[in-house]
Amino acid sequence: MSFRRPHPRQRRVCEEYKAKLEEENYYLCSELQTEVDINHQNERRINQLERDYFRCEQEIQDLNREIEHLENASKEEISELKSEISSLKN
Repeated sequence: MSFRRPHPRQRRVCEEYKAKLEEENYYLCSELQTEVDINHQNERRINQLERDYFRCEQEIQDLNREIEHLENASKEEISELKSEISSLKN
């Protein structure tokens, strides 16, 4: 069985097809890398937003405790003032 060489025209068509595939592969690899880079940026942004969210939650909890403390202090102050008024009336 003998090996037949492709006709020069067929060889040229194959080379052109191969060149097109290589070019498309390069383009797709480039696009993929762009998407990977964007995903990394988005992951970093998400992580930063999660840290910010956690800090905000902590600050809200701290402020709520402060409000409760002030409300309790106000109730005590009101109670003291009522007591003082009452003693002044007497």
